[in-house]
Amino acid sequence: MKKIIIGLIFLMTGSFLNAQEKAFKAIDSAYYYYVKKDLKKAAYFYDLYYLVQKNTQSNYDTYRAAVASSYIGNMENAKYYIKRSGEIFYDYSGFYEFPSYDTFVNDTIHRYLRNLPEWKNFITVLKYKADSAQISIDKITMALKDTSNRANQSVLSNTDYWNTVAKKESTASLIQKIKNFKAFKPVKKTDFWTMYYIKVNDTLTVPFLVYIPKNYQPVKKTPLYVYLHGAIVGRTNFSNPAWIEKGREVKIMDKAKSQNAFIIYPFGKKSFGWIYQQQAFETILREIEMIKSIYNIDDNKVYIGGHSNGGSGAFWYAVNKPTTFASFLGLNYLPKVYASNTSLRNLKNSPTFYGISGSEDATFPLPVVDGIYKLGIENGANWKNFVKQGGHGLPIDSKDSISFIFDTLITKTRNPFPKNIQWETDNIRNGRNAWLEIIELDTLAEKASWHTLLNPTVTQNGKAGILDFSKNKSGAIIASVQGNTIDIQTSRVKRIKIYISTDMFDLSHQIKLIINGKDFINMKLDADKNVILEEFLKTKDRDFIVANKIELAVK
Repeated sequence: MKKIIIGLIFLMTGSFLNAQEKAFKAIDSAYYYYVKKDLKKAAYFYDLYYLVQKNTQSNYDTYRAAVASSYIGNMENAKYYIKRSGEIFYDYSGFYEFPSYDTFVNDTIHRYLRNLPEWKNFITVLKYKADSAQISIDKITMALKDTSNRANQSVLSNTDYWNTVAKKESTASLIQKIKNFKAFKPVKKTDFWTMYYIKVNDTLTVPFLVYIPKNYQPVKKTPLYVYLHGAIVGRTNFSNPAWIEKGREVKIMDKAKSQNAFIIYPFGKKSFGWIYQQQAFETILREIEMIKSIYNIDDNKVYIGGHSNGGSGAFWYAVNKPTTFASFLGLNYLPKVYASNTSLRNLKNSPTFYGISGSEDATFPLPVVDGIYKLGIENGANWKNFVKQGGHGLPIDSKDSISFIFDTLITKTRNPFPKNIQWETDNIRNGRNAWLEIIELDTLAEKASWHTLLNPTVTQNGKAGILDFSKNKSGAIIASVQGNTIDIQTSRVKRIKIYISTDMFDLSHQIKLIINGKDFINMKLDADKNVILEEFLKTKDRDFIVANKIELAVK
């Protein structure tokens, strides 16, 4: 069969459905058709989900079900749904959107419901619940902004302090003082969320939430998870931070809480999120660095994951900036980088990417994910994808079915000094993996024979097509270390940088560098205090201490 090139733009609301539509989880299909204004089909799937399958109800979806039923003239069902919307818990966080009382009242689509007694009762009850929720939100906001119960600083970020230490100590002693540092300030309270801010630029400062675990001890290294929420592409504003703790999505991380781990919860939106914006990805790394500077975080047990667009964001880090992380997690995700190349060969490196896909996911259908996954595995990707029964809301609707993955993640420990690295990039801002970095490309040069395109074949609507994962010209590198010998092969790379650690190399002997099969250089390096402090203060990484750097042009 002739293959065709498929350009896919995957939205949170779902960009496509395949022919096996009835196999999809009904609530996903119902919402999809509701957004598309096909209310007849939306009503069918809402009835299938709520009346036939008798699933748990959400006041947002039952409201939409009432609207859809009223539009097709089924007023009995509309009365039932609107009555249920008023009776069940007022979930002010929502899943797809974040409605409020005003959203329901001012929604022009409910015109067939306005004269029903059930509607008037619904609005009256909703107003009371909304007012009560607002009081709760105000209280939560005050608690999140309260800085008195948390740690706010430590000398880990104090440049003057470390410069003073460096003057007094030998390089070996300085390295040990950094590694053994644990003078973190105690907290007055644990098992709570608090809010920090980070300045992105002169016009944008973003909030992010941090969960401080129940049994946190400042003298003990503690794991850290970063959770990336979904619904980025359809979100015009950052979520209200007060909605998060009581919302449904954050409950996914309950297992991480039980592991006595910190959690960072960044906020994203369409114009600043983990789909298209490089600066947003880099800001999250700065958030991690900030929390490392305040709390005793285990550098080798930092994990990043998320749901939907958040899972795709985690995939971005796996193929673009993995150095910080021990492992990655994507839940109901699309394994694709949206704004640049998707370099599947980068998954050959040591941190594992774990994915969970819903068998009936209408937003990111399993056949599409499987096509990408298959090509990754065929090319040695360190990637494991699990399939669980459910739709796009799987980790929220069936949280217990995915909790097993956290038992696996917490056992993973970062290896800061991998002996083998394969790396490819079309953007030098993403040129680094562990101790090796591409700092300049030469895309006019011929590619090496091993530098092949990896474009997956996927099935969509019963047709096979090829996804273009290599839109831009890229450079690539293969490197290995044996003792003090570094062997590097390059393709379309002009300049590289090597980060030297005394944990990886014996600096009492020369370091030998072989590039593209030729002896390139033999050199003796000493640990440099200026480099040690520069790199440490940049990353706050106490396990990967950079003692010196080599920067050179590739001939």
